Amino acid sequence: MSPLLANPYTLALGGAASTFLIVLSTIPTPSSMANRLNKLEKVKEKDLFQRNMIIQQIVTKERQTQTKQRLVEAGWYNLSPTQMTIRGMGALGLGTVVGIALWLLAGNSVLGIMLGLFTALVAWRLPSFLLSRAIKKRKEEISRELPDFLDLLSTTVEAGLALNAALIQATEAAQGSLKAELQSTLSEIKLGRSRADALTAMADRVNEQSVTTMVTAVVQAEKLGSNLTVVLQELAKDTRDRRWMLAEETAAKLPIKMIIPMALFMIPSLYLMIFGPVIAQTVTNWGK
Repeated sequence: MSPLLANPYTLALGGAASTFLIVLSTIPTPSSMANRLNKLEKVKEKDLFQRNMIIQQIVTKERQTQTKQRLVEAGWYNLSPTQMTIRGMGALGLGTVVGIALWLLAGNSVLGIMLGLFTALVAWRLPSFLLSRAIKKRKEEISRELPDFLDLLSTTVEAGLALNAALIQATEAAQGSLKAELQSTLSEIKLGRSRADALTAMADRVNEQSVTTMVTAVVQAEKLGSNLTVVLQELAKDTRDRRWMLAEETAAKLPIKMIIPMALFMIPSLYLMIFGPVIAQTVTNWGK
């Protein structure tokens, strides 16, 4: 065992450094609107990223783009790809320190090494796991709220309101993440962006099949002059049918997922209840 690893001051220093990285990642960065204003003020792009040069050298631009898209899908608009990378590094460092401590407590055994490596790996993947979970939860929430929104939108359009006015009315009645995205879309329209471009940008941000289908259908209906009320009603029906099919598919997978818990917990308990008294009686008789 290396004396450096066994030194408690080394572990404390590593833990402090990891904690510092995690805290550093929570410092807010300028929003997308602030970045646009900076561009309008002709601030050079390289000057905007000088403070993050080390992280950018570690992480490729393609990776940063992917992380940025995932952050947008999760609704974490106040978190930049650089901050997400710093969180991952901090979590990895903290997990490594905890892993080394567990290794030392286990007496340098093989089990201690495996436990330490497992702890470091889990800590490294934890930020990405939480991000993926937030993305999935947000998409499910939007998919659940979309049919009611489409019903209300079709009703207001059928009542004679223009599409923009109908969007405003339906957005006020919406809830959760879908309402936040629709409000952002309406704000872009008020600032002069075309409705088709604003809706397409919303579909790109959310990256959910039902929303993409809705935006594509609405844009095409406007271009072709189709009956928008009928299109919206069909979209609401299709969205509900798709959610119902997903629910049936999930229910069909439950018996398969229950096999392992039953094999690990229920079946051994059942065997113990059946054969336990017999074994106890046999042991008692054998002792006599």
